[in-house]
Amino acid sequence: MKRMELKGTRPALTTPLTMVLATALAWSVTSVGLAADVEAELTFADRVSLSTPVAGVVAELPVRAGEHVQSGALLLALDRTPFDQRYRMIAAQTEGLKLAAEEAARDADRVQALYDRTVGSDSERALAIIEREQAAGARDRASAEAALRSWQREKSRLEAPFDAQILAVNTAVGEVVSPQLTPPTLIEIARADQLLAVATVDVDQLGAIALGDEIEVSRGDKQTMGTVDAIRTQTDAAGKLHYQLAVRIDRGDHRWRAGQSVTLALPDD
Repeated sequence: MKRMELKGTRPALTTPLTMVLATALAWSVTSVGLAADVEAELTFADRVSLSTPVAGVVAELPVRAGEHVQSGALLLALDRTPFDQRYRMIAAQTEGLKLAAEEAARDADRVQALYDRTVGSDSERALAIIEREQAAGARDRASAEAALRSWQREKSRLEAPFDAQILAVNTAVGEVVSPQLTPPTLIEIARADQLLAVATVDVDQLGAIALGDEIEVSRGDKQTMGTVDAIRTQTDAAGKLHYQLAVRIDRGDHRWRAGQSVTLALPDD
């Protein structure tokens, strides 16, 4: 009789435990569902097209597409000969015009002194002032042109504005560059140390996400934290509004590349 009583009590003991486990499992599934996983695609960060604002002949081209370079690295250089010579010519003229302006100023002072003693005439005084101003103007124009020539000489070189990956090289040594009408794209670069994970979401998925928020980005069994870099609006063919969410991540030790798929773990509201 005791064995029968024990057998009869087993269902009463296991039923509450089953219900507890089922409830816990349902709660776990529900809580996991609070965060939405959204598929995204990696793309280049800070993609930039570079060109020179001055005309010339390409003399140095030390980079190739696919290469990684550090900030300040030389990407392209035009032949410096015409830039150096133009600067030297105007620099030499500037020195002579400075001396001429100084002498004209001294002459004007002497004429003014004579005029104050009633020895000089009005016409002599006026002529001296005109010559002084003309000499000063010529000196200032030459100084401005010298500064312009110096700027042109500096702009004959392209340097990486940040640690970059070379995406494309659209020129060659010996090619003539002429940006007078439409500046040609000589080199395309993007950041080497960062990527953007871009996903298209609707307003419900976007929720309260704001610029600067941190979002987990994962690919396979690797995860990293990113920062919301941009939230752009776009309208599909049906006229429905969507949002393009861009999350900036550091590459770190991950060998992720632009074009690969990743997952964004969007926070709940």
